[in-house]
Amino acid sequence: MLRRLCTLMVFFLAASSTTAFASNALISTALEKAAPVTLTLAHPETPDPQNFIHAAALTFKDYLESESKGKITVNIAPGGQLGDSAEMVKQIQMGAIEAAMSIAEGHVAPYYKGIQVLSIPYLFLSVDQALYTLDVDRPFGKKLWKDLEDKTGLKVLTIWDNGGFRCFTNNKRPIHSPEDMKGLKIRTMQIPAHMEMVRALGANPTPVAWTELYNALQMNVVDGQENAVPTISLGHINEVQKYLVLDRHVYSNHIFPISKKWFDKQPPVYQLIIQQGALKASETARRMTRIQRSTLLSQFKAEGMEIYDPSPEELEMFRAKAQEPVLKFIRKEVGDELVDGLLAASENAKKELGYVK
Repeated sequence: MLRRLCTLMVFFLAASSTTAFASNALISTALEKAAPVTLTLAHPETPDPQNFIHAAALTFKDYLESESKGKITVNIAPGGQLGDSAEMVKQIQMGAIEAAMSIAEGHVAPYYKGIQVLSIPYLFLSVDQALYTLDVDRPFGKKLWKDLEDKTGLKVLTIWDNGGFRCFTNNKRPIHSPEDMKGLKIRTMQIPAHMEMVRALGANPTPVAWTELYNALQMNVVDGQENAVPTISLGHINEVQKYLVLDRHVYSNHIFPISKKWFDKQPPVYQLIIQQGALKASETARRMTRIQRSTLLSQFKAEGMEIYDPSPEELEMFRAKAQEPVLKFIRKEVGDELVDGLLAASENAKKELGYVK
């Protein structure tokens, strides 16, 4: 009975002041009966409120502890105290920690090949379209994240953009077309689909650890790299790169995973609070990255970086060169169902968001 009531609480709260009063009483009663619990939330970023990951973590902590009346304690472990993002994924699966932030596609790929479907290049026109398509409550997103949950034990509470779209930087020359990519050594993550895309554009993919990237660029071990604008700033990559092209080749996504095993053991009232807290955290992260994308580009220009924003016709040249080879590769890796599902969902999002008729 309590599970059913808690499931309906969101509806009750919105219905009327009388109903809201009644549902608040139900929540209070449920909280009184629930035993205190502690949740460890790890992330590898600096404990700076200006960092969108840490800001999201603080939002999550404040919401859970407030709404649970202190029954839920959230211990944030920032700065890689408990390891890097890949290690955090392992720790959630092992039950050593409950949740983590700053988890991108590359950190999940070793455990779930299907995540590579997000590496289809030049698929989305905007961050809003990507978030809409992949949202945990939208048809394709719901299917993808449930499949990940079933195969890894990671329950995806929500998503936000990892700074937006990944773009190329380099120190050799401006990039206005795929022809300008030829021969460049471009640092990539160890995501096979990303590496295939760089090859398709005529450059040489060279995996380098994030912690070593700044020095690798400074010492010309690699000519360039590809990341979203806020991530470029976080790593101070703009200090050692001269050219940036806003080609928006891959939408970079962050998931917010929690241990499904741990989550399922919690009382319904805690589950409700955790899910609502995750949405609040997502709002914080999405808002901050949106602001940062705009302000950081102005900062980069002022500091001397040359930034090029390709025309739609030029972007189509990149798409024509890279998308089909990568699609062929991803289909072999994850199968047609996920690929066709994402392509259809992306096109549907364009219509529902008013991009096309």
